[in-house]
Amino acid sequence: MTFALSEGTPEARAHFTRGLLALHSFWYDEAIRQFDAAIAADPTMNMAYWGAALSRCKLLWGDDDIGAARALLSRMPNADGLGPRDRAWVLALIELLRADDVRTSRKKFAGAMETVYAQFPDDESATFLAIALLSATHPEDPDTIAVRKRVAALAIGVFEHNPKHPGAAHYLIHAYDTPELATLALPYAREYAKIAPAAFHARHMPAHIFSRLGMWQEAIASCQSAWDASVAAAARDKLSANHDDFHSLHWLVEMPFELGHRKDADAAMTTFANAVRGGVGRQYRALYANQVSSYMMRTGDWSRVEELLSPLDKPAVEDTDPMAPAAATRAGAPAAHCAPEPASWPFPLLEQVTILDARARASAAQHDLAKTKSYLAEIEALRQKLHPFFVATQKEALPKLEQTHTRHRLALLAQAARDDQALLKLQRQSAIADADQESSGGESNPSGFQSHDELADTLMRLERPKEAAAEYALALHSHPGRARSLLGGARAAKAMGDLPVAQKLYQQLLAQWSTADETTDGLAEARAAR
Repeated sequence: MTFALSEGTPEARAHFTRGLLALHSFWYDEAIRQFDAAIAADPTMNMAYWGAALSRCKLLWGDDDIGAARALLSRMPNADGLGPRDRAWVLALIELLRADDVRTSRKKFAGAMETVYAQFPDDESATFLAIALLSATHPEDPDTIAVRKRVAALAIGVFEHNPKHPGAAHYLIHAYDTPELATLALPYAREYAKIAPAAFHARHMPAHIFSRLGMWQEAIASCQSAWDASVAAAARDKLSANHDDFHSLHWLVEMPFELGHRKDADAAMTTFANAVRGGVGRQYRALYANQVSSYMMRTGDWSRVEELLSPLDKPAVEDTDPMAPAAATRAGAPAAHCAPEPASWPFPLLEQVTILDARARASAAQHDLAKTKSYLAEIEALRQKLHPFFVATQKEALPKLEQTHTRHRLALLAQAARDDQALLKLQRQSAIADADQESSGGESNPSGFQSHDELADTLMRLERPKEAAAEYALALHSHPGRARSLLGGARAAKAMGDLPVAQKLYQQLLAQWSTADETTDGLAEARAAR
């Protein structure tokens, strides 16, 4: 990988290259460290300030430290003396840092990168255009799949002559992270972790494709490797727990259930809980609260809600390190298009919403209508306080987000009241909305919540197995190898009297559960069907 540089001492250039490699793998701690080292080695190297500034912007995660990035650009020692190529790169970054909401800034950055690529076509302008296009698209955009295919074409063009380029492999995985395209990414997923083994995100990313294809053992190994690498790196560099890869840990709670390994899921959940007790930032506390909800959905342990939430009784620990993760995109905060700088995010309110949602879900599952209403009322009061933030951060998507929230609130009330007919109607609406987003490229996420499964479960309670079987099949189309869908589909087929289909699904489960815990729900049932 080369980035054409016209300045800098050999030492500074070496740090610059290492920073760029880390940036392509979203290893922001290392990227910042290397670009800062380039500045220290040669304070006159203009592009080192560009790299350090860009490293403060997490393009896909809506997490930018705009103030720090602008300050670094302002320190550029000879901006007026930049050559045409360097100037084009700097102008593109300036577009990213304008005072816009993040969605608009990404679109401007993508437009500027189109210019850079047209004027100076090479591996770096191709890969940065690829990630810029990905950051500017949204699952609800009508051209999302076309954009993903163009991103893939840009990345493949680089990968074919430079199969060690981390950005090419990385962005191919993101581009193909949809149910329909995932198989195309498999060879790149297998290669990416080999290209950048020191970067924990590089170790994690193959799991996006493995999980899409029901390759659970490979996905778990990928996330375990990523988690271990992140913990080791934080310990080595004396960083706080906020630098650990809780995204991969979240997946390590979810995916063992697919293999019938609840003990492994419980161990990962305990690791997460202990980290929260030990002190993490609010972005990861919110992720933990969401994890509690998903864990209860998978286990049915709704009565444990307060026990599972108890680690959050400990106070949050903010990280003053300038490389600390700043925003909560992956933690249940509004997802990618945020205008305020990270310091202005109302983390305490967002955390409380996720905690109350876990309690509302648990109360609804236990059919406690009074408690469900009470928690939902508290959520509504907090959402009123958060409304200006939502308008500022997600104005374009706010109408659909409000519709989603309303459906969720009404569904919990219907569940609490044991009104399956009302619940069914709302779940159908959610399944349609989720399918539209999934087909356009919503990021893979092995959550315990899957709308087709929940809809199918309700249909089974209403003794409508034929319709339920169709919903379980739709869930398996988007999420092959999902154990809950396989088991539900087998039960629906059995209830319909379609024993060959039931036996086929049970056999698939048994193959997947070859090392399952003996207490796994459905294991004895599947064995009896042989």
